[in-house]
Amino acid sequence: MEKDRLFIAIPIEPEQRSILLTEMEAIQSLHSFRKWVHPEDLHITLSFLGDTDPDTAEKVKDTLSAITEPVPSFRLELGELGTFGKPSSPNILWVGVSGDMEPLRQLQAQIEHAMEPLGFMPENRPYRPHITIAKKNTGDEDFSKALLPTPERSEERSSSSWIVRRIVLFRTHMHQQPMYEILGTFPLDGQQMDNV
Repeated sequence: MEKDRLFIAIPIEPEQRSILLTEMEAIQSLHSFRKWVHPEDLHITLSFLGDTDPDTAEKVKDTLSAITEPVPSFRLELGELGTFGKPSSPNILWVGVSGDMEPLRQLQAQIEHAMEPLGFMPENRPYRPHITIAKKNTGDEDFSKALLPTPERSEERSSSSWIVRRIVLFRTHMHQQPMYEILGTFPLDGQQMDNV
């Protein structure tokens, strides 16, 4: 049976995507990375499921529908830039998030717990919400966070907050741009939203 690589995430809304794209373009003139994330692929991961067969994917959708309906919507805001990996040559360049962090953490924990009976084990490391914007630094010179734009330096950041009203189930298509396809949309707070 063919399996798809799936994950559950909060999508980034168009206005905030536009802000991030502007900042990514500014950073590209300063630092080289092997891959820059397509704007439509920007997201905050809640749970990575990995290779999933179609029957289990349907159970994931049913579970997410049941979980999300009573969850109130909440506000997030684009945060500081950061990195994972070796500071002088990081593997991941990301943008953090701030705002209503407790509802975000509760939602993420609830989803991971609900996925366990379907065979998906929770990560054994603390949850660190972020938006990956680039992967694998390839610059000749050491990477320097000091050169990166900060929210205070960005005029665009005045509209960097948004209300999280939905989560999505994404399917990965390797080597495509954009790489992620929405398999299902799950509204928070019982809001009416077209399910993809």
